[in-house]
Amino acid sequence: MLPFDADPLLVEASALRDAAARVRRAAASDRAASGRDAEAEASAIAHDAERREIAARLASLLADPHARRLVDAELDERARALRVAVDALRRRARSAQRERAADRLLARAISGGRALTGAERDRVAELRAPEPDALDGVHSAERRDRLLAILGAARLREARGQLRDGLLLTAQMRRIVAEAVPALLQGEPVLLLGETGGAKTALAEHLSRRGAGREPEFVSGYGDITGAQLLGAHELRAEAGATVSAFVPGPLLRAMSEGRPIILDEINAMPAEFLKRLNRILQLRPGDRYGVQEDGGRAVRVARGFAILATANEQTPHRYRGLERLSAELVNRFGANAYRVHYPDAGLPYERFPAENALIIAAAVADARGALPETLPYPQIVRLARAAFVSQQVFAGAHGEGFADFVSTEREIDGRPGLEESVLAPRTVVALARKVAGSAGTITLDHALHRFVDGVMHREDRRVLALIIAGQGFRLSG
Repeated sequence: MLPFDADPLLVEASALRDAAARVRRAAASDRAASGRDAEAEASAIAHDAERREIAARLASLLADPHARRLVDAELDERARALRVAVDALRRRARSAQRERAADRLLARAISGGRALTGAERDRVAELRAPEPDALDGVHSAERRDRLLAILGAARLREARGQLRDGLLLTAQMRRIVAEAVPALLQGEPVLLLGETGGAKTALAEHLSRRGAGREPEFVSGYGDITGAQLLGAHELRAEAGATVSAFVPGPLLRAMSEGRPIILDEINAMPAEFLKRLNRILQLRPGDRYGVQEDGGRAVRVARGFAILATANEQTPHRYRGLERLSAELVNRFGANAYRVHYPDAGLPYERFPAENALIIAAAVADARGALPETLPYPQIVRLARAAFVSQQVFAGAHGEGFADFVSTEREIDGRPGLEESVLAPRTVVALARKVAGSAGTITLDHALHRFVDGVMHREDRRVLALIIAGQGFRLSG
């Protein structure tokens, strides 16, 4: 990253270097496809010629002694910044390793059903002690900016990996994981409540795979699912020339007997008759036995590792059709392990920068080096993140300063949210950003947003979303 007031010669050299890198990647991509496509081979040859032309222009520029001195000085400064950045990243890696070691120590105690000893408490505190900040000794504003740019790219690469792994670990997600994992390890049920598209399911999967260390069974509440499909049913089979009836366990009983978590996704869409039985199942812990009515009362022993992870959408009037209100009795079975999963940047004042939304969008489209695509530059990501943040808070019912501009008087009087059914949820903006970034420049962000708004069925939502998006400088003309 060059300073904003960098010498024009450095700016030109940097632009040529970036152009050469783009052409090199294009040539490699075309060459990989050349065995299947003769045109791709011809394109790769043309890219090679363009790269040689760019290299010649760069060599000509650097032939000037003044330009060479500028570039060498810039490379030296970048090398110094990289050394400090590497030290900072190593400190972060050591801190993360120590945090994981503390988590493992705590997990062993929980699995053993015991409290930490005094020595173990001291060890956990030692492992979680913060590392000194590597930037404390940097006093040059220019060098500090370079370091922040390098560390920002590293954070973007980390966020990209997390997103590809299923869940971006924002501060909110880390807090829930830290609190919910000990409960899961003891076999206690966990309930994740929140609005649509807020990553509840991804969080449940992360808790099972990374927190409990087991692959979960998964059941979606939507559709005509029955209690028999969840618990199991008798099936006719051919054995030794005869037809016999055999009981086949469903995902819930498999999770119980195999010691794995089960995710009940959108639990408030599940049939009432199953939810009544779930009241009893939520009380089960490892070592307990459960009599299966569908299998003649046969008892299944609950193996260690079994736990229920349930997700549910917020119970808002006029929203989420087909969902039942969860009974207070059922919710109380989750005890202190019911967590509300808010949208990113929840609680942030209207005028503040929505950093979590921006990181989610950037991580979705960044390449392996942490670089953003030319088709979706950072200023556009900032505006998209802001539109997403405002829509999420209006959808969630925010009526405060700034947000109230998008809530009609009638809705404000009734205490209803400004958006009824549609929102630029995290998964929505990720899909929009990837659509634009993967279009090779043929689809603009304005066009993608126009398509999104045009597909909204609720007329008032369509109007409000258009206002929010246009307020960030986007043109929805189609």
